[in-house]
Amino acid sequence: MQKKIVLLLAFTCAVFFSTAQNLRSFSLTLSLKEGSGSNYISIANKKTYTASEAKSSKSSIDFVLLNTDSYGSPKMEWYNMSGKDEKVPAELRGTSSVINTISLDREQFDKCKTIQDFKRMTGHITNNSFSHYASVGEKEVTYHCFIIMLENGKRGLMWLDAVDGNNFKVLVKMQE
Repeated sequence: MQKKIVLLLAFTCAVFFSTAQNLRSFSLTLSLKEGSGSNYISIANKKTYTASEAKSSKSSIDFVLLNTDSYGSPKMEWYNMSGKDEKVPAELRGTSSVINTISLDREQFDKCKTIQDFKRMTGHITNNSFSHYASVGEKEVTYHCFIIMLENGKRGLMWLDAVDGNNFKVLVKMQE
């Protein structure tokens, strides 16, 4: 009987530790439609928001995907909500999660499934590597993979794919 209890405990621990090491994954759909787009992301809530919805949830919004103008050229860029840039409306400023483009291809992104994989693939990135914004591309998605760090220090990866001209699919993998 005692042997069975020990085996059951060992099995339970093995299951717990193997699943606890996995990254939390989810996907979101963003829209950049003028005036009605849901381009604000809350990682904690696993949800996108329109600008009007984001006003009442600004303490949980981490990033916004915006079409911007840079020296006469249109660009798509991620911004955090810290207000370090005038492109984020003042009434939506709040969180200061940070972001950086990372040169993982899709196969590498897909292979990053555990915290150990994540540390091995991104261990060279220091806190000084992050910024309040990251470029996505000009007229199309040029940079797909981004590393993020939330205010609580948790890190993760985001993969961005265009669905059509105004809609995007974001895959997120986060540390627990």
